[in-house]
Amino acid sequence: MADKSLNMEMGNLICRFGDKKVLLDLAEEVVLPAFIDNSLVRSYDKTSYFFYDVSPVVLLNNQHEQVIGIAGRFIKDTTLEREQIFENGKGLIKDNEYMRSSPSALFLLILNNHRLIYVKETKDAPSKESFRSTLLNFLSFKHEQHIKIEHERLKSDGKSITKKSLYIETPRPTLELIPLTSEDSIEEFLKKYDVLKSIEITLSDRNDENDNDPFFDELQKRKDKIGSKTSVVRHANSQGLNKDNAIQEISEATEQGNQSVKLSGIDIDGDILSGNNEKFQLRKPLENLSSKPNQAAKELYQSFLGLVDDGLVKVPETSPKARNIIGLLMQRLF
Repeated sequence: MADKSLNMEMGNLICRFGDKKVLLDLAEEVVLPAFIDNSLVRSYDKTSYFFYDVSPVVLLNNQHEQVIGIAGRFIKDTTLEREQIFENGKGLIKDNEYMRSSPSALFLLILNNHRLIYVKETKDAPSKESFRSTLLNFLSFKHEQHIKIEHERLKSDGKSITKKSLYIETPRPTLELIPLTSEDSIEEFLKKYDVLKSIEITLSDRNDENDNDPFFDELQKRKDKIGSKTSVVRHANSQGLNKDNAIQEISEATEQGNQSVKLSGIDIDGDILSGNNEKFQLRKPLENLSSKPNQAAKELYQSFLGLVDDGLVKVPETSPKARNIIGLLMQRLF
């Protein structure tokens, strides 16, 4: 696996527990256990998803900043089945065969800024959406355990409190994973349109961060202030939007991974063409990536910093609250 040329994909992992708490607020109680508990498996039919060889890793530790990540593998364990084969002179022949297959992806979640780096190691590696849905399943389970433990602790301290009130204080988790994009990848995708008819930008809930773009930052604040669960900015023209200006608009909306974008229009062949963040996400080729998750994590982080230095990836400054939590995690985990 280390000899192959792989691609690094990135996304903003937005984890919230209601309106007030985000991923780092329950890092020790819920998030880390959701990754590290080896007994957790998400299964359906003949396929199972799980995390493997996961551990916290120090990515940076100096007098200016401390950065922690969670690194490991995400595995899809499945059974492939065939029912028939074709043979010359005989045609189709019934032939039932089964084969075990376990494609995988390396991942690094940077806790300071919630950016997920994802590398598919094999041809049928599980998608980032499978990663998201599996992690949400595990987070929900660990959150329920946390509520039960907290309820028992408070009861033993003589406090009268219900589980319902604890769920109100710390609601069940929600999880979004929005791919990071680049202006070049957006421009390349927009070239496929003959007529770009609409752009729809949906504002997502954020972690503890502000948007670098003042327009979208102000919209996010208004969304939060009014208590909106879904807020959308839509540009539409059946005759076609200005594609050059659309590149800038989409870039500003998606550069931090806080907004989801949907595009609709007609391609050069006259067929309907739709697009979203996944279609024009940023990918970086990698050579000789270590097959050991902890070592790969450090290599991936350096590649990520290179994209930040080149201006291809925008990350928010770590908030004082997040810095404090990261400092406490450094003391307890390492």
